[in-house]
Amino acid sequence: MKAAPGAQLPIKDIFGRDEFIAGVWRVLDGNSIRMEAERRIGKTSILDKMAAEPPIGWEPVSVYLEQVHSAAEFAEQVCEKVHERLTGWKKQGRRLLSFLGLLGGSHLGPIKFPETKNRPDGYWKKLLTGAIEDLVEQQAAAGKRVVFLFDEMPWMVSAIAGSEGEQTAMQVLDVLRSLRQSRTTGQGFRMVLCGSVGLHHVLGTLRQHGYKNQPVNDMMLIEVPTLDLPVAADLAAQLLAGEGLTGDPTAPQLIAERSGGFPYYIHWIVSELRVGGKPVTPGDVDLVVRKLLTASHDPCKLRHFRERIAGYYPKEEKVVLALLDHAAKSTTPLAQRELIEVAKKSGATDEDQVRELLHLLSVDHYLNRDMDGRYTFRHTLLRQWWVIERGLN
Repeated sequence: MKAAPGAQLPIKDIFGRDEFIAGVWRVLDGNSIRMEAERRIGKTSILDKMAAEPPIGWEPVSVYLEQVHSAAEFAEQVCEKVHERLTGWKKQGRRLLSFLGLLGGSHLGPIKFPETKNRPDGYWKKLLTGAIEDLVEQQAAAGKRVVFLFDEMPWMVSAIAGSEGEQTAMQVLDVLRSLRQSRTTGQGFRMVLCGSVGLHHVLGTLRQHGYKNQPVNDMMLIEVPTLDLPVAADLAAQLLAGEGLTGDPTAPQLIAERSGGFPYYIHWIVSELRVGGKPVTPGDVDLVVRKLLTASHDPCKLRHFRERIAGYYPKEEKVVLALLDHAAKSTTPLAQRELIEVAKKSGATDEDQVRELLHLLSVDHYLNRDMDGRYTFRHTLLRQWWVIERGLN
């Protein structure tokens, strides 16, 4: 196994996720899923492994949505995937083909969609609904259950809101929920919704424009965890061996601890140690981690965690930074009351609003709340970077 930070890994090299993925498949038997994941934690690799190694009887359909900017593009992507599956099963989608035929589209070979000027009102809704209804109707006959793996769905919804208006973005979410809840399609339509942008932020923006629905409250929320330290150490050991790096036997454990169990950072640390090409010492590991945290060109793009705060919390940025600074400096869990007082010193006047901020900072993976209601900075590596970046040491 070779170190390849940020690269699309061979399926066999997606390490330490078998138990988590097995749990996802068990949940999908009864529910669709919202998969929450912090950056660099390996969510796309998990989706890739699910697509490549499904349980018997499941048919995963991967749909990457970062380049989709309209509801029609989304419906057409889903339609193409459905047509591919039905063709492979030697089945046809009668609703889909009939609708496209009426519009002058083609279904000989790859689907040809009608030009924009020939699309009637409600085009994308009819296309999306017809495709899913056809799929559900035929999948039982084919002995399959289909699950759509929608990567970067929150990003797409935000993009649609920007290009076509918030109303259309709301309708996309409502149509998907309707399909999951329908007597016709509900039992046969499963999806995993995943993305690097928190869906709660997108929904918050839509609610500011009058959206009152709860479009994902029928879905199970599953958070992708970091690797447990023994698993992370095993990954580090295998990467070091794959790169032919020998040295101190404690190096894998040290890499696991310094990386906080993030697969990406483990790969990055080993890739840097590979450059040296000499037996690895604990000092070498610490030096590489220090480089990761302090290099001017920010090799792991850690500044993203600071820069996104303005977009996530546009009216509370000053208070949020004060809360995170205080949490980053602390080596012990912090009581809510202490953090509320910190927020007040930064201009907060509404205690309930501070409590909501603490909740959102936990959802956004900055803070961790323990069973006693106390808060700590969630990830060790990010905390170290924050202290350095903000000059708190």
